[in-house]
Amino acid sequence: MEITAQTTVGVQIGAATPPQDLARVAARAEELGYGEIWLAEDYFELGGMASVAIALDATESIPIGLGVVAAAARHPAVTAMEFATLAGAHPGRLMAGLGHGSPGWVDQMGLRVDSPIGLLREVTTAVRSLLDGETVSRTDGHFVFDEVHLDHPPTERVPLYYGVMGPASLRLSGELADGTLLGWFSSPGYVRWAREKIEEGRTRGGVSRPHHMAVLCLLSISESSPAGAREQLGGWAAPMVPGMLSSPLMDEAVTGVGAPDPELTGFVASGSPEQCAGMIAGLLDAGADRVVLVPNPAGRISTDAMVAQMELAARLAVPAMARP
Repeated sequence: MEITAQTTVGVQIGAATPPQDLARVAARAEELGYGEIWLAEDYFELGGMASVAIALDATESIPIGLGVVAAAARHPAVTAMEFATLAGAHPGRLMAGLGHGSPGWVDQMGLRVDSPIGLLREVTTAVRSLLDGETVSRTDGHFVFDEVHLDHPPTERVPLYYGVMGPASLRLSGELADGTLLGWFSSPGYVRWAREKIEEGRTRGGVSRPHHMAVLCLLSISESSPAGAREQLGGWAAPMVPGMLSSPLMDEAVTGVGAPDPELTGFVASGSPEQCAGMIAGLLDAGADRVVLVPNPAGRISTDAMVAQMELAARLAVPAMARP
């Protein structure tokens, strides 16, 4: 497929979207020409596997990503089984995501572990082996496997993405995953820094296969009131920044590339179509392979308003990236 501005930009359908709206939003995203769709498993809103199944069924060929399943939330054999079922029904379209999960959600379920990195390594290795048709037996990890084998492994390789943000996790992504999905508050500087950590992991693991980086980017676009669009998004997103920065996983990143400023300049696609296009292009120039627009962070607007944002961005901001 030819790589164009349209195919390098995707859209995320947030977990706050009502379940009954998922199919029509996914179908509209494909009609608009977006390159991919991502859905989140944000506990306790929408089930990630079910959401992806709905989106796959509502569309024809667009890749669909699940970003991401918390490693501790399911036994890896169940996770692999679910991924294999989705991939078997829709070959070549699933991008499967794994991560640590938000500490708050993990704590609510009593699933915190002593070594999140160790658990993610264990889960990734098991899921990859099962998806590749292997039999897994193990009794010395967090999870037990006794001759586990999938009856319906996928016929095509399912790419595994990590949704992580800290240095050790990014290195692990480079070593074990096929791609990385970076979170909402990713500046061009952070993207460059993350790519460096991923490359360190690839070098450590002797990895030669390509590693694809997709970056989530909050969107608030307006032709008539760019300043209002920027102010609105700042009002939504700014309260989320302190919690994100309080994570010890971000200490090194914040030291290296700087924290989001109160106005979120350089971290979001907001304002006029030209301003949004510039932010998208900046993330791609910094090392992202694709940018995934997030038009409805945390369910702040209605589904119809979210679709309107998707339509405006597809009509104006995304094509503007390709203009001379």
